Amino acid sequence: MKETTRIDTKILKAEAETSEHGESYMVLERSPNYRIGVGARLNPSGQVLCFLEVVVHLCPRPPEVDTSFIEKSVTLLKELQARKYSLSCEDDGSISCEIDLTPDNLDTEYEAVKSTVRRTF
Repeated sequence: MKETTRIDTKILKAEAETSEHGESYMVLERSPNYRIGVGARLNPSGQVLCFLEVVVHLCPRPPEVDTSFIEKSVTLLKELQARKYSLSCEDDGSISCEIDLTPDNLDTEYEAVKSTVRRTF
């Protein structure tokens, strides 16, 4: 039977609305190579928007550089970019990939991305 995670957007929205920074975040899956999380944030007009984030750690075992791992990471990053994720470099050298979604699409996108990430690593 397929393992399915239901994302509770009501909790995310409520936390974003009461948060000092207008954002809430929950980690859905974590490994040394990546992290998948979901969140909600208030936009300037006060509307709550949801997002899914995949963070790819390019050097998960410093100081070792594993070029085959980096090649796999680049393949994943290209797949996420093709799915319309924005990519940005973080201060720690990881790559944050994020997409804004409607609450109705979060679960479906999470399942698709989780499968892609697990297949990659």
